[in-house]
Amino acid sequence: MQLFPTRPAVPRRSLLNFPTLWKKPTPRTVLVIGGAGYIGSALLPKLLARGHRVRLFDRMFYGIEPIRGVVDHPNLEIMQADFRRIDKLVEGMRGVDAVIHLGAIVGDPACALDCDLTIEINLIGTRTIAEVAKGYGIRRFIFASTCSVYGASVGEELLTEESPLNPVSLYAATKLASERVLMELTAEAFSPTCLRFSTIYGISGRTRFDLVVNLLTAKAVIDGEITIQGGDQWRPFLHVDDAAHALLQTLESPLSQVHREVFNVGSEDQNHTIQRIAEMIHELVPSAKLINLKASGDQRNYRADFKKIREQLGFDPHWTIRQGIQQVIDSIQSGDVKDYHAAKYSNVKFLVEEESTTNLLSHESRWAYDLVTRTLMFPRIRPAIAATSAAA
Repeated sequence: MQLFPTRPAVPRRSLLNFPTLWKKPTPRTVLVIGGAGYIGSALLPKLLARGHRVRLFDRMFYGIEPIRGVVDHPNLEIMQADFRRIDKLVEGMRGVDAVIHLGAIVGDPACALDCDLTIEINLIGTRTIAEVAKGYGIRRFIFASTCSVYGASVGEELLTEESPLNPVSLYAATKLASERVLMELTAEAFSPTCLRFSTIYGISGRTRFDLVVNLLTAKAVIDGEITIQGGDQWRPFLHVDDAAHALLQTLESPLSQVHREVFNVGSEDQNHTIQRIAEMIHELVPSAKLINLKASGDQRNYRADFKKIREQLGFDPHWTIRQGIQQVIDSIQSGDVKDYHAAKYSNVKFLVEEESTTNLLSHESRWAYDLVTRTLMFPRIRPAIAATSAAA
């Protein structure tokens, strides 16, 4: 690990007319915020393998283990800090060419634990990070959003980036509000890109077992049961390794192709119902009993279109859901995953059992509540938040 020298000041010039700037993997210094988590631990090795210098900015909730394979890489610098600390954030931005922002409280149950804290971290924190980056002249800013912003869609059409948005959870609401904040900050010298990820599955340095494919697979192997509720809800799915690849591809794409753009990230052939996911797991673990409890309180239902990222950036996932299921099975049977119930595999369990939300120093900021209320009908999603919290 080493500290990178501060980049010398250079005259401002337009880069939007230089479409080949990021086409070749020219080594860059990339600040990855929240880079020791589920997606980040899959991303870091890819960035380093491409010759980029990486400054990891993370609270390191899960220790070094998620990034153990690259922790001694000479092009990796680690800053253990909270991105709400302005002084640390400013320090982290020095000498940086691009920012990839993955840091957030992720998932509906985890966000429902403390609504005020979620807004502070997911929305207020994102705006602060973007403003500091813009102030430092860092043009490329990549933000991890979610297809959950489509929420409870009506009809059977595939949803594009231009489709109506209908978030039904606080998590999705903060992500959508953050997208809007970033678009408002756009300038010739500040080019945000928002990636709306499908529901992630698969193994990474910090695997999660609070996501449907991984969780149902673990239950099939360990408990001998695959339990679903309802099952007719549609979701798009994406392997964590492909999510990392999409981030890398966005980083290295011509600036003109990603300036102020929003992309759904996934593939049409990985749009499936929860019932179909359960059936695929059952096909690979036939000894498990498939149980459908019928009733479901989950209002989310959407299928996404991925034509834009495929045609504009040339992105196509490498993994299939069946391959991801088998990867999880192999990880459990080999002993790499010993107890999928452990708090480290679940965002909400970790916050409750290991890192009390009171330790994260929540404090109110009025502008964020106003934005959520005005643009996302915040009172409407309160019952959904309460239901999610109770279900967790």
